[in-house]
Amino acid sequence: MAEAGIDSSSITVVALTHTHLDHLNGLLTRDGREGFANLGRIVIAHDAVASFTGEPHLARFRQLLVPIGDGDRLNDHLAAVAMPGHAPGHMGYVLDSGEDKILFCGDLIHVPAAQFALPELTWAYDDNQSMARATRINLLREASNTHAWLAGAHMAQPGIGRIVEEGSGYAFLPVACGIHP
Repeated sequence: MAEAGIDSSSITVVALTHTHLDHLNGLLTRDGREGFANLGRIVIAHDAVASFTGEPHLARFRQLLVPIGDGDRLNDHLAAVAMPGHAPGHMGYVLDSGEDKILFCGDLIHVPAAQFALPELTWAYDDNQSMARATRINLLREASNTHAWLAGAHMAQPGIGRIVEEGSGYAFLPVACGIHP
């Protein structure tokens, strides 16, 4: 955010994909302060609320939780999309400007170098590997067919690109540096 010139105090809503610590830790700074001084809502899947509230160090954020479900709209251009398999309540988001679409897939892809070419490849951190596999295959097919941008947490920088069919799998074409989708 600092590199992009975004002041963290301007953030009022955070939409979580799931409750693994590597996705929650940004709510607090390294010294224990709140990462977003003006945070008013934390959007989270209904099925992920229990694991969030089970984290004692996040107790100060519980009153900000806004549970959502598949298809719920966060605003005119942003909607929640259930992406089950990785973690309870794993949620993705689709940002649709009317001209372009970005699918935020959280942790549905952990090993990009392998899972684009072999989307059936599962990962030990997926709670339900067969469900994660099916969700990943459907996501990649949709991203390829609709020419949507795909963004994920464990993809190399810039972390966003297009998906194209390649052989029996897919290839990830990262956005060119300096060009915004």
